[in-house]
Amino acid sequence: MNFNTQLHPDSLYQHCSSEQLNFKTTAELQSLSTMIGQSRALDSIDFGVNIEGNGYNLFVMGDTGSGKYTLAKRFLDEHVQLRPHGNDWGYLHNFTDPQKPWFLELPTGLGSQLIHDIEKAIHHLLEELPHAFDDEYYRGRMRSIDESSRKHRVRLFGILQLEADRKGIVLLRMQDGTYAFAAQRNGEAMTADEFEQLPVDQQEKTEDAIATLHEDLQHTLLELREWERDNQTKVKALDDEVATEVISRQINKLKNAYPKIERLQLYFDAMQKDLLNYVDAFVKPDDEDDEVSHTVDSPLLKRYQVNLIVNNADAIGAPVVYENFPSHQSLLGSVENMAMMGTLITDFSLIKAGAIHRANGGYLILDAEQLLMQPYSWEGLKRALHSKELRFDSVEQMYSLVATVSLEPEPIPLDLKVILLGDRHLYYELYEHDPEFAELFKVVADFEDQMERTADNHLLYARLIASTVQKEGLLHLGKEAVAKMIEHAARSVEEKSKMSLHLGSMTDLLRESTYWARKQQVSVVARQHVTQALKSREQRVDRIRGQLIDHIERNITRIKVTGAYVGEVNALTVLGIGEYSFGQPSRLTANCRFGDGDIIDIEREVELGGDIHSKGVLIMSGYLGSTYAKDQPLSMSASLVFEQSYGEVDGDSATAAELCALLSAIAELPLKQSLAITGSMNQHGEVQAIGGVNEKIEGFFDVCVKLGLTGDQGVIIPLSNVQHLMLRQDVIDAVAENKFQIHAIDAIDQALALLSGIDVGQLDEQGQYPEGSFNAAIAKRLQLWIDVHKHEKESADED
Repeated sequence: MNFNTQLHPDSLYQHCSSEQLNFKTTAELQSLSTMIGQSRALDSIDFGVNIEGNGYNLFVMGDTGSGKYTLAKRFLDEHVQLRPHGNDWGYLHNFTDPQKPWFLELPTGLGSQLIHDIEKAIHHLLEELPHAFDDEYYRGRMRSIDESSRKHRVRLFGILQLEADRKGIVLLRMQDGTYAFAAQRNGEAMTADEFEQLPVDQQEKTEDAIATLHEDLQHTLLELREWERDNQTKVKALDDEVATEVISRQINKLKNAYPKIERLQLYFDAMQKDLLNYVDAFVKPDDEDDEVSHTVDSPLLKRYQVNLIVNNADAIGAPVVYENFPSHQSLLGSVENMAMMGTLITDFSLIKAGAIHRANGGYLILDAEQLLMQPYSWEGLKRALHSKELRFDSVEQMYSLVATVSLEPEPIPLDLKVILLGDRHLYYELYEHDPEFAELFKVVADFEDQMERTADNHLLYARLIASTVQKEGLLHLGKEAVAKMIEHAARSVEEKSKMSLHLGSMTDLLRESTYWARKQQVSVVARQHVTQALKSREQRVDRIRGQLIDHIERNITRIKVTGAYVGEVNALTVLGIGEYSFGQPSRLTANCRFGDGDIIDIEREVELGGDIHSKGVLIMSGYLGSTYAKDQPLSMSASLVFEQSYGEVDGDSATAAELCALLSAIAELPLKQSLAITGSMNQHGEVQAIGGVNEKIEGFFDVCVKLGLTGDQGVIIPLSNVQHLMLRQDVIDAVAENKFQIHAIDAIDQALALLSGIDVGQLDEQGQYPEGSFNAAIAKRLQLWIDVHKHEKESADED
């Protein structure tokens, strides 16, 4: 039977015609203002950014390196210029309750001005308050108070002294400042001995007089203390009057500078009251025992300054913030501590903003995987988005890990859009397992992986290359090099008619191509440099592949590429090591015998077969039953195995090979080892497309080259995979020179005919297969087992 399945060399690769590229080098091309092929994602981002409402945050999904961040950031940078500027945010000392600082919201750029104005006011107070308490007006009023106090003191003690003189008693002021009375003689105080020589009655009289005078002294001292308290009150009133005049002058300047900000008006009033309590800190700054020094940065004076945690003075439009390490602290901010004298202290000046504070009023871009990897960050973000406010809740406090007292800053109102970047798997995992995710991220922007290969798109891709070259400072490409880049982009997605849009992979290849061009000291990247970059990239990672081919060449791994054997076939597989994948033939064998219809998948039995592979074996069993045993039991057992396979086998791309090997074992007809096969199938015997077709073909070709090409060797692939062929040039050349064959089939019968070299055979009107056909041999063997089964059953019934 001639199915004409062999492919022509022209169908093995789709070249990019350089005639479609109307330029000599990419230097002639205009840069792109946006990414190509992402109109759907761009529309989604536009929708998500502009729609109002709760939960309309975005999840931009696509492979790593596909340009998600680049597109989102570029769109936002253009969009935010039309949006209101982000406000400045800060915290103020709460003079009533220092543990609960006030938040402060200011128009853009006003935060820096406020810091300057408060610093200027403090500087003025540092200069003016000492002068105010040292000028002649203040000193004159203080002298008046002091003089009045002195006169009153002199008067009271004068009266006391006159009374003492009248009674012959002298008033003495002791060294420790206390007062005492003594008898006098000739105006001088008597000594103790002199006093003892006085008559007893005179001593008693003198002692009575001294006792009376002591009472008078106590009354005098009490009156003096009351007078001194009054004086202190007068001095305090004078100090407050002078300080208030100076302080209110500066405070009024501040209040007049910010008349529309109610919170600042309240704060300035509280600040004025607090300043009156710390006038000495301004008037006597050089006192070593004073709490502060003569600087605005001192701990006491910093209490009056604003802690500006977000300053948007230099921003253009709404803020756009990308946080590449979204830990709980870097995302949601923190209240830091400072060690002082062996203890940890904190105040409002140690409040630090997180990324979400800096993005407030704008847009926050986060990598979803990084976010989920940081403890408590995801929960903290969701809590902020739900409550629409920002709290400084430390992890230690939330989970009662420490018992220290910290600040409770007033929550800041939150208004922003969050853009998460992640892959599709992560999006669907979050959607499935986190009920809050769908509520908070209602907009998804799905990145395209590939785009159609058309002449217009080829030119767009060339412009994308030109933009990347300019951005990265690389060498420009000639048109043939661009053509090779496009062809490789098609190969990387296994599509002739499509090409990859993976920006990261393209940029890496441009860098490596530039490296080889510069090494040859040329100014333009040519096709050969791109080819060299691809070849060098493969050489760096193909050590394992080389070892496996060496094992085949030395017959350590038994692979035959000549001859024909019963129940054996070369199946094509793909091995992946990191990002590198390559094809390799694997010897698949089948044995069959009389039995009860079981097909044993040895890979599955030893737990080396995956679920999809097992599904393929079951599909094959269904085909066997429906094709060869519709009206009677399938009285056979069989076993299948990948020989010398020691790792997990998964996927259904070997189903066609397994069926061919099994049918060969049943029919006892040999199969050519010069042909390898790949393809999945359904229960009707139709061969279906598989992945990695280029790697599989090239892997078997490399083995055949190593063992010696005969011209009879080749591969059998699904017809539906022809559209995916982008083979290496050496494979194409071998096919063109009839040294290697590539066959495309869509039915299992075609595979059997190619592998066996005989007609498969179809049922005639009598339900029989043609004599000498492959199916006739299968039917004959199966009928033999059926007869055995019937004979055993009849014997069992007779017994």
